[in-house]
Parts: sequence; structure tokens; C-alpha cells
Amino acid sequence: MVTIPRAEPRMTQLARSPADTADFAGVFAAHHAEALRLAYLLTGDAHRAEDIVSEAFVKVFRNWGRVDQPRAYIRRAVINESNSRFRRLALERREAAKRQGDDRGARSAEERLADQDQMFAALRRLPERQRTALVLRYYADLSERDIAEAMDVSAGTVKSSISRGLDRLRAEMDKEVA
Repeated sequence: MVTIPRAEPRMTQLARSPADTADFAGVFAAHHAEALRLAYLLTGDAHRAEDIVSEAFVKVFRNWGRVDQPRAYIRRAVINESNSRFRRLALERREAAKRQGDDRGARSAEERLADQDQMFAALRRLPERQRTALVLRYYADLSERDIAEAMDVSAGTVKSSISRGLDRLRAEMDKEVA
């Protein structure tokens, strides 16, 4: 039987001596309010400021052994965290705008209803075969083969009915607009 030696627990960067932790607690108490005011002035939001200061103190604690001037280090950490949050927020807003688009081309409900009424009126003026082919193609989203089966005609008849129906529908809509 082979015995596997136990690994000795490694000291992590967060494992600190009680003196280091006490020193950091004193610095935290002395500089927290100032850091919070700075973060609030940078962001204008109390909740965001609290989050920024918390993250800044976590980063300061991680590097506590290398900190010579705690006040300046904390100030710089707050500023860096604030800038990072603003960059992240700007990126999130840009991505959200890409997903949502803007309001260009947005129309009121009355305008959409008027357009629908015009379209239905123009559709009613088309011959039955053209109207049926257009409705099945663009409303029901059927393929030309499926439309041919539903209408009991050839695929070529469906294609020509759709083409002629669209031409006539455009002409009807142009008459409505003029």
C-alpha cells in the first residue's frame, strides 16, 4: 500500500498576522469615512459609493504588506474602482442600446392602425387568388410548395400570383398615399 504524504497548508495572501490585521482595522476606521465621501462625490450615488469603497478596501487589504502610505493608496484604489465601474456601466449601456435600438421610426398606435387599415383595404381590392397567395406567403409564412398544395394550383401559379399581387398591392398603396 502506498501512502501519499499530506500537503502542508500554504499560507495564502489573505492569511495575516494579528498585528497586520489590527493595523489594517485601524487604517480602515481612520480612512473609511473619507473614502466614502470621495466615492460619493465621484459617483453621486450613495449605494454605488459604498460598493466602491468596499471593493477598494478589499484590494488594499490584499496588498497590505506593500502599502507605505495607506491614505494615498486608499484614495487611488477608490478612484480606480470608480473609473472601472463607470467604464463597465458605459459598456453595459452601449450593449443594451445595441440590443434595443433607438426610437427612430417609432410610430404611434394611431399611425400603425391607419397603416393596417390601408393595407387591409388594398388587400380586399386584389383578386382572390393573389390575395390568398400573399396572405399565405407573408402572414402564414408558408413555402411556395405548401401554398400550391393549399390552393390546389402549381408552384408556378403561386409564384406568378405572388409577384402580380405584390405589384398590384404596391400600386394600390401608392394610390392611397397620393
